[in-house]
Amino acid sequence: MAFMEEGYGPGVNVVLGGADYGDVVGDGLAYLLGQAQPYTIGPQTYGNPDTNGNGIGVKFVPGGNSSRDTYVTGLALPAVARAEMMHPGSTVSTGPFAGQSYSTVIQDAVDYFAYGQNESGSARGGWRYSANSGDSDNSTTQWAPVGMFYGQAAGATVPQFVKNELGYWVDYIQYLGGTPGTGAYGSSGYNSPTYLNNESKTGGLLIEMAFADMAGVGSPYALDHPDVQAALAYLDRQWQSPANSTYNGNLGNPYAMWSIYKGLEATIGMDDLTYITNMRPFDATTMALDPGVTWNWLEDYHEFLVDTQNANGSWNGYAYWTGPLAAAWYINILQAPLFPPEAVPVPGALVLGGFGAAFVGWLRRRRTL
Repeated sequence: MAFMEEGYGPGVNVVLGGADYGDVVGDGLAYLLGQAQPYTIGPQTYGNPDTNGNGIGVKFVPGGNSSRDTYVTGLALPAVARAEMMHPGSTVSTGPFAGQSYSTVIQDAVDYFAYGQNESGSARGGWRYSANSGDSDNSTTQWAPVGMFYGQAAGATVPQFVKNELGYWVDYIQYLGGTPGTGAYGSSGYNSPTYLNNESKTGGLLIEMAFADMAGVGSPYALDHPDVQAALAYLDRQWQSPANSTYNGNLGNPYAMWSIYKGLEATIGMDDLTYITNMRPFDATTMALDPGVTWNWLEDYHEFLVDTQNANGSWNGYAYWTGPLAAAWYINILQAPLFPPEAVPVPGALVLGGFGAAFVGWLRRRRTL
């Protein structure tokens, strides 16, 4: 994704700082599509997920088997969809779907998510690790909407019943107990509204609200809806919380920062000055801000990431999200592509002087380094 956001597509060698890294995007896509698997799908209680009538869903499973199908497919589908957006009409050249169009694989992956959505009890409308598992959690659930957002942008159809059903899960998993504006009020729980509430899952909740066009069952999504306001207020209260207790915190937690970034971008946008105001104070002696740019949540994220990047271009990350995984999510935040997706630039439109730290030199609101 990072290279595609810079305009490099499959078949285009990535050359940075005079070094030729080869067809990075093409090789990456070949790996992903080599991990794709067909999955038999059919009509469900609330609708038919098989939009193209071929009886097949697609999931991405590393190594041929996984207990995290929803996570992996939600992470892989955006890259495949992005490639199709760059080169419409592309054909898969390797793996079990060789000879099929990218668009068919993308649609079948969306259909897999539609098929796998849980249908009953408190889990209704959400997802867990595998299709129709019967239980949902809000760390996993966000990845289905993330993948389907990109699928839609590449031309796939998302059945309306999927969005309608997601409203049930959104309604259930948000904690609205206690005193408004304090504690965990407005946050998302894990598999119940009062269990393992934290920042990353609340970012995911905002993604889900935006995707479903709802703030719960029967409630049209809008920024002024009290449930949306409550989620935003929780993130504002927790903004400066450092990574802690493995899953919690904001700054320095790659999983949380990426989830929050996508959730805020999908709801309030990158230039908001109203809903997130509890940023770190701007210090002109130690922080950089380009002329005409106002200090806001995204600038705070960018400043934090630039300041914590290692000399070799990597980040330490935190807990499970270290090394390349931390770098992948952090670079995506630094690049700040629109979410839902936007068109990609022409290759070479951005001049990169070297690998790793070079990416930091380009931000949507470019920072002078």
